[in-house]
Amino acid sequence: MFRLRVLQALHGDCLILEYGAPDDRRFMLIDGGPSTVYHDHLKAELLLISRQGGRVNLAVLSHVDDDHVNGLLDLLHDLVDELRAGQPVTITVDGLWHNSFSQTLGPVLERGFARQVADAPLPRGLMPGLEVQARSISQGDELAAYARGLKIPINVEFKDTPDRLACTDNTRVPIQVGNLSISVIGPTRKSLEALQKEWEDWLARQAKVRALPEGEMEIAARALDMSVPNLSSIMLLVRAEGKTILLTGDGRGDQLLEGMQQAGLLDANGAFHADVFKLPHHGSSRNVTLELFERITADTYVVCADGKYGNPDFQTLEWLVQAASRQGRTFTLAATSRTPSTDRLLQQYDPAQFGYRLEILPPGAHSLVLELSANAPELPRSVDMLKGIGPVYARRLRDAGILTAEQMLALGYRRLAEILNTGENRARNILEAAGNGA
Repeated sequence: MFRLRVLQALHGDCLILEYGAPDDRRFMLIDGGPSTVYHDHLKAELLLISRQGGRVNLAVLSHVDDDHVNGLLDLLHDLVDELRAGQPVTITVDGLWHNSFSQTLGPVLERGFARQVADAPLPRGLMPGLEVQARSISQGDELAAYARGLKIPINVEFKDTPDRLACTDNTRVPIQVGNLSISVIGPTRKSLEALQKEWEDWLARQAKVRALPEGEMEIAARALDMSVPNLSSIMLLVRAEGKTILLTGDGRGDQLLEGMQQAGLLDANGAFHADVFKLPHHGSSRNVTLELFERITADTYVVCADGKYGNPDFQTLEWLVQAASRQGRTFTLAATSRTPSTDRLLQQYDPAQFGYRLEILPPGAHSLVLELSANAPELPRSVDMLKGIGPVYARRLRDAGILTAEQMLALGYRRLAEILNTGENRARNILEAAGNGA
């Protein structure tokens, strides 16, 4: 088995990778998206997995950023509350990969950043970049604390390395889990050293800003706030059943190529073809180039974005089409949301002429499923996607332990009417539609 669920994560990332065998299904959760994603989409998917005997064998936080970590925090918070109340847990989590700020860049830099936040040259609210980064780092520390409290091992696969980091240099060979092979292609030690230097320089510049006269200080501080360094992403190449998926977090294209080169994955021409390529940083053109798409090609590209911050950039989508057209390739672009950029792409690059297909997650749907294995068992139909079932009815069904169309059909119209608090005629219509596959 090998399939990827791309969840509706708004402007963030949230993916569930399914692998293993039909009688031994395993799941990897990659990122949790921003606020609301867990309760609106992720929890329903996890409950469906859990009720069928599944568990999250591994959760991966690509990096500490609110639009990736928030949903994971909500999940672990739920697990803590459920255990304290003596209730069945939403799902069991066996392990977590997470590189904390302190672990990645060192405690000295972490303390230096904390001092800069406390002594920021402008009042709270006037340096949003600084405050967002500080909150993200805090969320990462909170996630680790929850995991320790729940006895979820962190980076256990890297426990025999000096820094216990999930990074390319600590995995000389792919990690094998069942039928899944995992190659860590980022971050590399080289990119982490460059990032550490970038943070040191940024902290030094902020210290100088505070010494400027008041008028100059505000201008310089605002400019500096626009350049708060990002944090490194865990980037993975996963393989199963002869298929490959590139999971890139918010990594940069040059770092992706560097990591794949170091891992010995590029061919003699410095190129690689994947079945699925999750675009870095929600399709931001700052993280990719035309050359990247000419060297790293795919049958399906995934973009997780909803138009916030302009993502995906039209330039990114244009480069995808141009690279494929030059090389005579066709591809599918799987997007979690319709955005101005996807509309513009369709207007300026006719899919029939340029050989691509755009697939967009329907509004209200939890996830877009990419099936990579042949003869995979059919996925159960979630009640959320059935005709006549809106968010309120779906929540009532979940509260009653009814997660799939098959479970709902077994209720009968009288019991369904009771659960939904609706009339029997309406319950009959809902059951009839579900029975007809609607």
